[in-house]
Amino acid sequence: MNRMRCGLIGMMFAAAAAAQSPQEAAALNDRANESLWRQQYVEAEALFREAAAMYGALGKDFDAHRAGLLLNVGQALNGQGKRREGAAIYEQALELHRRSLGTKHIHTITNLNYLASTYLLLGDMDRAEPLFTEALTVARSLCPNHIQYATALAGMSNIRSRQGKYAEALSLGEEALKLSIELDGDGGLDTALMYSEVGEVHRVARQNARALPLYRKARAIYEKQLGPEHPRVASVLSQEGLILMDDNKLTLAEQAMTRALDVLRRSCPGCLAEAWIAESNLALLRLKQGNFEESDRLFSHVLSVQEKCLPRPSRDLALTLQSLAAVRKKEKLYEDAVRLNKRAEMIMAFQ
Repeated sequence: MNRMRCGLIGMMFAAAAAAQSPQEAAALNDRANESLWRQQYVEAEALFREAAAMYGALGKDFDAHRAGLLLNVGQALNGQGKRREGAAIYEQALELHRRSLGTKHIHTITNLNYLASTYLLLGDMDRAEPLFTEALTVARSLCPNHIQYATALAGMSNIRSRQGKYAEALSLGEEALKLSIELDGDGGLDTALMYSEVGEVHRVARQNARALPLYRKARAIYEKQLGPEHPRVASVLSQEGLILMDDNKLTLAEQAMTRALDVLRRSCPGCLAEAWIAESNLALLRLKQGNFEESDRLFSHVLSVQEKCLPRPSRDLALTLQSLAAVRKKEKLYEDAVRLNKRAEMIMAFQ
């Protein structure tokens, strides 16, 4: 009897959803977008999901609309720091976009970039690289003067930088920055992203004098557009701290890194990927300051979070293991250091 009742309720819900009009779904989407702009991500997620269900009930003719709504759900999830859930939703949206609009459509390219960027933040370059490659290839022929082409360029720049291919990374990043300034202006959010991407290439290439002004430019834009308590501000500030640490400006580095972590804890407790990057940066500073106990605590915490959150062992996890091994060696815990390094080597062998 209970099963029959549940079935009837499900049928009634589906019928009610189907009775909704496309105009009502669009109006709900507008409300959700307002919540997203106000950074009310939980509310935006619920509204986007409701609108997506409405379009789903209206049939396959509205698959493209539903794909766009799912993309928005992913943005709301990412705003809450729920990267893995966001990636799963982006995958669903991409399947719908490809089926309803085809592979050569700007919405499909946008979806590819969002999904690839999420995987990149999760440290999964194996999944991110082919997605960025596809987005870059299609956008180059379809819309070379669109911001999504610049986004794909910046994504590939990030990947090449992680691979140690700095000349290629810089070329891609500078092309992305130039195009973004033309399209978005020198004070737009997309341009801020490009400034930080080029800054990161210079940082990992040990060109701090070039990196720091670019990061500060990005942070100034984010602070103006999003406010000083936004996670993007914190992420950029933490990377600035790394540069200051490399320049032996340890007091300034500590100020930047601790402020970054404080902002992340207040503004986005669920932003685990951003937090573990910021904690790793601070752990490196503590190591340089000779505070091995605190460095060990931070790296150990980062490792535990990554082991729970990363979809599979990655280069980022291996780097954390190597860093913790370096701390354990300083603490004269040599067997631990050897064990951690061996585990890191095993992971890197499969990258």
